[in-house]
Amino acid sequence: MKVFILLLVATASISAGRIDPSLSLAVYNGETEAILELPEVMSVADSNAALSSLPRDAKVSALVATLQGLTSAAQAPLISVAASLGLATEQFWASNIILVKGLTSEKLAQLASTPGDFVIRPHYTAMLHPTTRGPEVAPQDNTTQTPQWGVAKINAPAAWATTQGEGIVVAIIDTGVNLRHTALTEGYAGAWSDPFYNTADPTDVQGHGSHCAGTVLGRANGIGVAPGARWIACRGLNNNGGTTESALTTCAQFMLTANPKPHIVSASWLQPFGSGWFNSQISAWRSAGIIPVFALGNSGPSCRTTVDPGNQPNLIAVGSTTDTDALSSFSSRGPSPSGALKPQVSAPGSNVVSCGTGANNYVTMSGTSMATPHTAGTIALILSANPTFGYDEVVNALSTSAFEPPLSNADRNCGLPGSGDFPNNAYGYGRIDAAAALRVSVR
Repeated sequence: MKVFILLLVATASISAGRIDPSLSLAVYNGETEAILELPEVMSVADSNAALSSLPRDAKVSALVATLQGLTSAAQAPLISVAASLGLATEQFWASNIILVKGLTSEKLAQLASTPGDFVIRPHYTAMLHPTTRGPEVAPQDNTTQTPQWGVAKINAPAAWATTQGEGIVVAIIDTGVNLRHTALTEGYAGAWSDPFYNTADPTDVQGHGSHCAGTVLGRANGIGVAPGARWIACRGLNNNGGTTESALTTCAQFMLTANPKPHIVSASWLQPFGSGWFNSQISAWRSAGIIPVFALGNSGPSCRTTVDPGNQPNLIAVGSTTDTDALSSFSSRGPSPSGALKPQVSAPGSNVVSCGTGANNYVTMSGTSMATPHTAGTIALILSANPTFGYDEVVNALSTSAFEPPLSNADRNCGLPGSGDFPNNAYGYGRIDAAAALRVSVR
């Protein structure tokens, strides 16, 4: 009965906030944290035409200042009420949200009765895409440096005569990055954030983030697609591969304030509750000229198995392929819940060798998490060769140059948006080809 009374209190006035019904029950049962979500402000920030004429760093700084000003003004009355109730709060500006701590059922009802347009809802969680781990692999002789199969398959070595990714910074939001690994040390650009453990320098106990970073730009053992690029990172997931909305939003904000700022964000995690709650953060990156690249998921082979955020419309989602260019059996297939093409492209993701958690060890992993950094590395090559390119130009370069493997009936059954086999909701536009994307002849 108490839960129903709380709901009635929260909805008694149309000018007050509302409480998500699932949160009311959770708080009644002992949950003390929640997210207070206000209307998004990105559309207001994007409407400022003056931002588009500024140089990149100045534009990002102005965007951040605008978002901070808009969200601070909107959140101020609610912060005051929360303080009067003895609630701890943490404010965010990449998304117009407040993390509220110390809730009870009574305090939740009082906070929700504050005049305004907002909802108080659960503090969402996210996790790594489940990946398959294989055996450790001995490092190559340093005199050979034969490219790993995925790097060779996408023809990255043929692009290296033009660029190896110099001048491009790629951000990794994952379990961290192993700074002491021989393939990663020299590429570190010096920017790091750790919402979980507050370490001074990048570390990675779990290993997933280091594996992804190595595929993007590792400088040893033939693992990196863009070995001339540099990396920054935020530990957006803890040592067990789990995380929260607030931790990921902290990382999202870090990407907009880091020095240096990234050109690309590579991310391989999923939001089990969906609903697109990370879209405001991604939109902020897009407005700042940062290209978001996300794993589509490992829930295949059935159609319509995409997961959030990879199935959202404002990012590049990546499926996984094998060494024979077949779609990996685990790779999620589209279309997205809205019917949009997903993935946009695919890349090598089965049995990929990259960095481990030691100083010079290499491990094998499989998943769309491994396909995503192949794509992020390819984008680093594209941007290095074409510094003025934005999101649309990058998507065009990837899609018009992709290799089109033969389709199975299962591939076709997930949907053919056009008149031919490509694009489709299994491979997207096809398996990426770095050399073709740079218009480099493969020898």
